[in-house]
Amino acid sequence: MKIRLVLSLILLVSIFTFTNLFAQYDYETMEQEQYNALLTEWQGRVDAANQGIATETATIDSLSAGLGSLQSEVDAEWNEIYSLAGTDKAGYDSYVAGLQQLQNDARALVNLSPEDIYTRMNEVDDLQAKVDEAKKSPLAVVSDNEALIASIESLIAQAKEKGAAAVPPSYTVVRGDYLWKIAAKEDIYGDAYAWMRIYTANRDMISDPNLIYPKQVFSIPRQVGPNEHLVAKGEYLAKIAGYSNVYGSAFQWNKLYEANKSTISDPNMIYPYQVLKIAR
Repeated sequence: MKIRLVLSLILLVSIFTFTNLFAQYDYETMEQEQYNALLTEWQGRVDAANQGIATETATIDSLSAGLGSLQSEVDAEWNEIYSLAGTDKAGYDSYVAGLQQLQNDARALVNLSPEDIYTRMNEVDDLQAKVDEAKKSPLAVVSDNEALIASIESLIAQAKEKGAAAVPPSYTVVRGDYLWKIAAKEDIYGDAYAWMRIYTANRDMISDPNLIYPKQVFSIPRQVGPNEHLVAKGEYLAKIAGYSNVYGSAFQWNKLYEANKSTISDPNMIYPYQVLKIAR
């Protein structure tokens, strides 16, 4: 339709040009034969222009028919792909939209600080699990989707690398050290009462908080890791369990206790700086 409009405009321009050129002659002094010859010449030009437009219109119609046939073939190919994948166009579009959402989520994680990524590493793992699930679909082998999945996995790798920068530093025990003393060091926590944080973060190496040994290497967490909670003064298991980002119900306190039995001897006694695991 647009091409035909352009051709019509070309014809109008030709006629306008013809009219302007024809107006340049002095018809009062022009003899009839000259007038007739000039009119015949320009009429021929108009006829040629019309013939050219007709030819181009026929070509356009032929190309449109060819494109329509080609589009039908493309649609048939896609329908075959949908059939092999056990879906339809709506299902395919939904699959692609899901990948695009995963890509957006991955970009959002990469844009976080290393510390924030570290505390949300479980989200990074969940994202990878969703990508792994998406890769099981027959639609994953479509070239555009392969490229999209590769982009998502690249972003996830970037997030993991960035979050690794916030991995807790370490401290090597020297003769005469004890947890209280280590926690009080300015380059550790600057607070002796934070010894509990060192203890709970290194429970696999410390069976008795009163017994540590030279050359032991302890992790010194600066951030709370994914699915962890740093106990603050005045907190107790039921209160923590009631937090919306924990269980959202105080009655789930026993779940916290079961997940942290190794560091909680009495469920009625927990301490500030204690790091509790949140079982999901």
